Amino acid sequence: SGKTCLLEALHLYAKNASPRTLYELILERGENWEIQRQQENDVESIENIENPLRHLFYAYQFPKVGESGIEIGSEQNTQEQLTLQLYTYKTIETDDTRRFIRFDASQTKIFDSENPTELVIEIKIANKIKARVRVNQIETQKRRFLPYRLSSNEAKLNVQVVSTKPINLGKVAILWDNINVQPGLRKVVFEGLQLIDENIQEVVLVGRGKSMIPLLIYEDGKKQIPLKSLGDGMTHLFHIILALVNAKDGFLLIDEFENGLHYTVQPKIWELIFKLAKELNVQVFATTHSKDCVKGFHEIWEEQEDEGTLYRLDNVPNEDIKIISYQPELVGYALESDGEIR
Repeated sequence: SGKTCLLEALHLYAKNASPRTLYELILERGENWEIQRQQENDVESIENIENPLRHLFYAYQFPKVGESGIEIGSEQNTQEQLTLQLYTYKTIETDDTRRFIRFDASQTKIFDSENPTELVIEIKIANKIKARVRVNQIETQKRRFLPYRLSSNEAKLNVQVVSTKPINLGKVAILWDNINVQPGLRKVVFEGLQLIDENIQEVVLVGRGKSMIPLLIYEDGKKQIPLKSLGDGMTHLFHIILALVNAKDGFLLIDEFENGLHYTVQPKIWELIFKLAKELNVQVFATTHSKDCVKGFHEIWEEQEDEGTLYRLDNVPNEDIKIISYQPELVGYALESDGEIR
């Protein structure tokens, strides 16, 4: 019904659809498989491979030149809109200049068979071009398909993502370094893990870079247990809290909130998220298929009605996605009567 797609749209919007972010999403989805296969088989030619960025658009295909592509933002305020559209470009050279300009087929006077046209994705913010991505040139360098640290000037908002896959250790190390000099935030992280195991006294990361391993400290340092050995739920909770304290004044996007988390601890986790989101000025977007997750959210939400919202996305055949907004009272009634609200 488009829950993950919604999070991806928010991610793109927060990062101003930086070309790096576009490739990150392709990597996360595994939609660069054609290029990866060519590289693994040491095939040099990629002439027959379509650019994997096509998967970001409707029906997994690039739109026609000039037609609507991707539009994200306020319908009323064009200054807040982000758009991605496909256009034809051409390199025009003279004796002293070289220009790469949008090409209209009606401009036959500048047509030159030796310099063919190219397809380009224009990335616009407030109707001003901020970046161009050449579709005909497929970037095969390995660095293009690895996670990036995005410089702050490329982003609209601070955004952190907890997807259905665990955050890689390299990114965990970066997030940990960001709070390592802030004892209060480090304390928040291990206090969050105490929701599952109250005997945890501290969390430390040992090693360097991508080899860092989170350890849970017990019994005044006499007992250390790798986080991973306590199961997926503990790891998922660690990633949620670590990402949240790094999302100050921005977005936190959580896909399938309930992954690995026992239903009995979910209300406590929601309570912590409500508290930290308000303190750190973070807007949290979370998706779920779980009624237990909705129930846990509702337990906290009904006491802080102004601090949250709940929506259902319905995939209606041959129509747009239908959005249904719920009020706490209706959700409470549905849960009590075993009604279906997912």
